[in-house]
Amino acid sequence: MESEIEVVTQYDQLVRLKEFELDERRRDAGEILSEVNRLNEQKRRLEEDLKEEQKLASGSVDALRDYGMYASRIIQKRETLEIAIADIEKAYTAANRLVSAAYQEVRKAEIVRDEAAEKEKQKLLRREQLEMDEIAQNIYRRNKKNS
Repeated sequence: MESEIEVVTQYDQLVRLKEFELDERRRDAGEILSEVNRLNEQKRRLEEDLKEEQKLASGSVDALRDYGMYASRIIQKRETLEIAIADIEKAYTAANRLVSAAYQEVRKAEIVRDEAAEKEKQKLLRREQLEMDEIAQNIYRRNKKNS
């Protein structure tokens, strides 16, 4: 009976291990998503700064001349950010695939654990039924012997 409990415990440990791996994958994906959001926020701020500078530049010829260089730098930064965002989004997609694979592993481990538990339960029920049958046979024999 002790070994049966150990088997179930081993399956539970496997499930816990797979759940831990899933949590790690989710954390990794979350960190990547945070980075994507941070870069998108940077890009949004650049766009706001560019619009603000446009407003300021429209009021003065000197400012308008400086605005051209400023706008070029902002556009270059925005393009660099867009490339970085695209790269990190690819990493996020890959991380999501790993999350999906880890989830599938958890489900497989849970199914194996549940099947093992059900098998042990059925084994125990069969053993109990055999004991009950043996008791019933002994009672029947005693009653037949005494009759």
